[in-house]
Amino acid sequence: MKRIIQCLAILFSGTFLLASCLSDDNDNNFVYYDDTAITSFSLGTVNQYLHTLSSEGEDSVYKVEITGSNYKFYIDQLKREIYNPDSLPAGTDAAHVICNVGSKNSGIVVIKNVDSDTLSYYSSSDSVDFTQPREFRVYSVGGAYYRAYKVSVNVHKEDPDSFRWNALPVEPRFTAMSGMKAVTLNGKVMLFGSNGTATTALTTDAAGTWTALTAATQLDADAYKSVIVKDNMLYTLSNGTVMTSADGTAWTAVAAADIRQLLGAGTSKIYAMDAAGRPVSSADNGATWTADNIVGDEAKLPVHNAGLATFALNTDKSSERIIIAGNPADDAFTADSVAFVWSKIEEYAPGSEQHSWIECNEENNYQLPRLSDLKMTRYGDVLIAMGGTALGTCKEKAFGKIYVSQDNGLTWHTDDSYVMPEGFTNGTSNTFAITVDDENCLWIICGGNGQVWRGRLNKLGWADNQTSFTK
Repeated sequence: MKRIIQCLAILFSGTFLLASCLSDDNDNNFVYYDDTAITSFSLGTVNQYLHTLSSEGEDSVYKVEITGSNYKFYIDQLKREIYNPDSLPAGTDAAHVICNVGSKNSGIVVIKNVDSDTLSYYSSSDSVDFTQPREFRVYSVGGAYYRAYKVSVNVHKEDPDSFRWNALPVEPRFTAMSGMKAVTLNGKVMLFGSNGTATTALTTDAAGTWTALTAATQLDADAYKSVIVKDNMLYTLSNGTVMTSADGTAWTAVAAADIRQLLGAGTSKIYAMDAAGRPVSSADNGATWTADNIVGDEAKLPVHNAGLATFALNTDKSSERIIIAGNPADDAFTADSVAFVWSKIEEYAPGSEQHSWIECNEENNYQLPRLSDLKMTRYGDVLIAMGGTALGTCKEKAFGKIYVSQDNGLTWHTDDSYVMPEGFTNGTSNTFAITVDDENCLWIICGGNGQVWRGRLNKLGWADNQTSFTK
């Protein structure tokens, strides 16, 4: 009993001292901040539900866990919005999400009910339903002020690597062309083709209605092969002269040139094959030409150009890799089944080294097939190619596959994300063209029957959200 009395005495003594510390004279020793804000937001582990087919062909669902902290959230303090620009994958369970919220000056975070004005205290251990944007509030410690934020957890509604094709109206005028090439200029797709005596052109928008272009200067029958775009201007080669145009109708002569075909353009140069079939380049938009060096078998330089593509180097964004591909002459390398791919590096910094064209046909089982009227283009971060009837000893089916290279043309594979459109046919013709428009849509234009297809990989159609709020 004596020990209990001593403990009570100590307790009351402490209470008296505490009361003294909280007297009115010392109120100013405690500062309650009126300003507060949400300063950080992240997710915990999130569940994703995926569909698969069982061995019996039945649809089944399985769950995987996603590390939510890998998806960065941005806080726009001006608009009071919080969101993840890189959306969570399709199938994410957004109805049960654990989130971590940080606040300024120990602000108190609450969540507004979806259907009422009721507020609930935020807890890092309770899941939140983010199937729609939620209002988070952070109150100052004194309770006099608060900030309300719209918090959105973005989830993809479609598979990012799924390719969707749309058939556009058939254009009968294409069937009169013996060869064709498509480019994109100022938001429009332009198709150039040979009618046997001259090059004609048509243009369209996304709706697929084609309008014929009437050129003031007639281009020769092979000019379509050389049509390229550089700095929002068209270039081609006609009757031994490099020509340029802003719209495909009014063409102006640049200079006479001893070249066979324009291949394409990089950031600073136009690339071509000279009359002898060797690569040359022009740094002044076709006025003059310089021979490029090559490393490899000169006999394997492409004769029939499939396309030119460029990629900025990962190690130096001011430099780029130029890639060309194509077939040899019809009567050359008849025992081969593959096309030829070459590349070079262009460095643009003062004093940079001048690099050579290098042959990319390494000995492997995944080289680009040798197909009639082979076409290659850049699509997103990869190269894609397709073509008609097999040549040489190639056994591939005409227009049977889209070939994809993720290593700058060294190897080529088929990919489940890139498939030919269902219902695609070009009759018995090998004449076709491809291009990529300003909305990252791939076009296939058929000379055999006038079919036109427009498609896009889902993720290349997603908008980029703002991620910087410094101004």
